[in-house]
Amino acid sequence: MPNDNKKALNKTLAEIKTGQQVMLCKNKMDQQLEKKLMALGFSKLMPLEVTQKRKGGLVVGIGNARIALNETLAQQVLIETL
Repeated sequence: MPNDNKKALNKTLAEIKTGQQVMLCKNKMDQQLEKKLMALGFSKLMPLEVTQKRKGGLVVGIGNARIALNETLAQQVLIETL
């Protein structure tokens, strides 16, 4: 069981299914990436939801906001499943 929990913590935003709610991983993200995400409108306190997935990227919903990310950036964003 501990391995399954560890796996869930190391998932990236690119790996989750459309409609699934997740939170940003608070302590495991690169500080520079974290600053970039905060500037885009991400929050560590609000759940995220992938609303669309397409070849080359995805759209994330945070509250009423929608943010598009390319696949490369989405693969760097560590998340925790809810």
